[in-house]
Order: sequence, then C-alpha cells, then structure tokens
Amino acid sequence: MKRLHKNKWFIFAVTSMANLVVSFSINSLNLALPILAKEFGTNQNSISWLSLVYSLIPCCTLLIFGRTAELYGYKKQFKIGFFFFGTICIITPILSVNLSLLIFFRCFQGIGYSIMISITQAIISRTFDSTDRGKALGINSVFISIGLAAGPTIGGFLLTHFSWHSIFYFNVPFCILGFILTCVVMDDDRNENSKRKNMDWLGAILFATSVGIFSIGFNFSSSWGLMSIYFLGCMIFSILTLNLLIIHEKRVESPLIYLSLFKNKIFSMANVVCMLSYMVQQLITYLVPFYLIDILKLPSDQSGMIMLASPIMMMVMSPLGGSLTDKRGTRLPAGIGLVFICVSCVIMSSLKQSSSYIMVIFTLLLMGIGNGLSVSSINTAILNSAPRKNAGIASGMLATMRNLGQVLGVACSTVILTCRQLFYNKSTNLNHKEIYLLAQRDTYYFGILILIVAIIIVFLLPHSRINEMCIDNKA
Repeated sequence: MKRLHKNKWFIFAVTSMANLVVSFSINSLNLALPILAKEFGTNQNSISWLSLVYSLIPCCTLLIFGRTAELYGYKKQFKIGFFFFGTICIITPILSVNLSLLIFFRCFQGIGYSIMISITQAIISRTFDSTDRGKALGINSVFISIGLAAGPTIGGFLLTHFSWHSIFYFNVPFCILGFILTCVVMDDDRNENSKRKNMDWLGAILFATSVGIFSIGFNFSSSWGLMSIYFLGCMIFSILTLNLLIIHEKRVESPLIYLSLFKNKIFSMANVVCMLSYMVQQLITYLVPFYLIDILKLPSDQSGMIMLASPIMMMVMSPLGGSLTDKRGTRLPAGIGLVFICVSCVIMSSLKQSSSYIMVIFTLLLMGIGNGLSVSSINTAILNSAPRKNAGIASGMLATMRNLGQVLGVACSTVILTCRQLFYNKSTNLNHKEIYLLAQRDTYYFGILILIVAIIIVFLLPHSRINEMCIDNKA
C-alpha cells in the first residue's frame, strides 16, 4: 500500500484551487468578447480566437505536462504552474495593446492551464488510497464546475464595475496562495523520479501536432464543411501523425506514452467513456442557452442563473459518486450517471416553444446528477488502472480526453444543428423557431446515441475493484 501524505487534505485544497482558477478563466473572458471586439476594432471571427486557443493549447499539451511531472517532480511542476499562470494574468492586461498580443498571451495562459490541470487528478490519486480516492476525486472535480459556473457570474460583475483587465487580475491572489501552499504542504518527490529524466520531445511534438490539427479541423468543420479539402486534409494529416507517434513510441526507450497502459481494458475503455461523456455534456451546455434566449426569450442574466442548476447539483452528487466508486467499483455509479444524462437529453429533445423554463431547470438538475455520479467514477477508474509511477500520464490522458470531448461536443453540435436547419428549411414551410427546434431535437438524438455507446462500454468494463486493489499493492 502506498504511503499517504500527512497533509493530504491540504494537498487536496491546493489541487482544488488550481481547478478553480483555470476553469474560471474558461468562461469569464467570454462575456468580454463583444467589449474586446469593439475596443480593438475587430470582428467576431477574429475575437473568437481568444476562446479557441484556451481550449486548443491544453488539448495539445496536457499529456506532455503529465509526463514532465513524472520525470521532474509533481511539487516542482505545481509551483511552476501557479507562478506561471499568475505571472501571465498580471502581464496580459498591461502588454496587450492589440488583439494579436492578447491572443498570444492567452496561448500562454492555456499552457499554464496545462501545467497544473494535467496533474491535479494524479496528485489526488497518489495522495489518497483506494478506500477514499474516489470520494476525493469526486469532490475535487466539483471545483471545475464551480469555476465554470462562477466564470459568467463573477466575470459579469467585474465587467460591470471595472474593465476586462480585472478578469485576469482576479486570478492573481489565488495563484499566490496556491504557490505558497504548494511549497508548504506538498512533499518533495524529485528523488522518486530522478532515474527517469529523459523526455521524449519528438513524441511530444508528434502528439501535439496530431491532436492540434484534429481539434482545429473539428472547430472549423461547420464553416469548411465535412467534405471540404481543408477538413479532410486535417483529418488525414492527424491520423498520419498519430501513426508516426505510435511507431516512434514503440522504439524509444523512455516514451511520452507507455503504450502498454492501453492493454489494460479499464484504462482504454474508461478514457473512451470519458471523452464521450464530456462530448454530450458540452453538447447540452452549448445548446441550452440558445433555447433559453432565442426561443423562450429569457434575458441573459436569468438564463445564466438557470444554467447554474447543473453544476450546483453536480457539487452535491460528486462526493456520492466517488464514495459509491470506492465501495462498489466503476460500473454502478458510472452507468447510473450516464443514464441520467441520457434521460436529460431525451427530455431536452422534446422541448417546444410553449415549454416552461421550469422544465429546463429540471432537466439540468438531472444532468447534474448524472455528471456527479459518472465523472468521479470514470476518473477514478482511469487513475486506478495505471501504476503509481505513471499517474502523471494517466492524469494527462484523462484531461486530454476531457478537452477533446468538449471540443467535439461544440463542433458536432454546430455541424448537426446547421445541417439539419438547412434540411428542414428546404423541405418544410415551418417558421424559423420551429425549424430550429427540429434541428435541436436531432442534435439531442445524436447525443443520446453517443451516450448509449458510452453506457454499453461502461457495462463491458472488467470489475474494477479487483484491479484497483492489485495496483495499490504494486505501488
């Protein structure tokens, strides 16, 4: 049984703070995009890169920084992460005299995101044993939801009373506190990793290129078209680069990714479920505001309050999902959670112009229950299925699958919604709202199909408790 840290709940607080800071920065700046477009005299397409690069950069680098933590130490990397992220938040408002520079610094903020988030789950996994690891991972994931939910609320307040600069400055005190706590409470693990200091930089470049091109292709698929030479070229190039990565990883002595991890069915299948789950979660999160604002004609602030229903319920249910995972394994909480999300998709697909926002709140609560039960159990399955020495890679892969799922969720929603609206516009004489609702229904049907696949995979998972106990004994 691996040694437990004496300050494990303080370490838990530090990782939760990292989750809170970087997730807050995802949505908080989105409210400022119209203001920034006006200030810099640019259009919506150009200003949207501020959101795109903050999700794209982590997709390319999360796994890489998961590996560097294994090589050079988790404490060292966490200190660098807080210091780097805080420094970028200080200098960005000062030096961003034009949009190009703001996008440039936003890219570096995305790197700071990766440095910390790539290993938060690994640190929790290494700190807690199998009896309470799931609960800790479940509660820790809540802080991502808190950050995402607080982003629009706090961001809106800061924009109302201050300038967009304050959105960046807001993170600085948390980064300072996180840096200090990391220095004080985390054990120095450099000696533990000193024998494996050999970073596979070629593998890192191949991985970042493959994932980056794939993400860009899907992000622009709605404007390029799925049969365009640009989209197909991105997909082909991404696949070729991935194959080169696999060939290279088999030959190198100290690879970026230990491909033997994927021989473990729990690790491979749980990562797929993680991506599919976040794909549908993001699909729902993307579609609901359009329904509330464009169909029900609710004001933006009221719509934002309604959207809080899901993360609030997730906060309540995540500890329960983690505890169930500790006691019963992955299948039960993950399966029940995905079923709840599936039911929320079914209800969402039946919404009409005459539906009440109360129905939307109820559906988002169901989604929050599903997320709370499934996310913590899937995360625990991934981290428990990897040896302790590879916790960084497992954590980085988990975070990469989460980000890829979110990218695919938005891209697929946009493509399906656009295509189906064009189809119904040509084949029916319905008005704009009725056409949109039909296209929205079909998009939710796609989400239901994805969830059915995820549920099947969950129930094909080997019984996880046996594997988890074996891995703990090996660590």
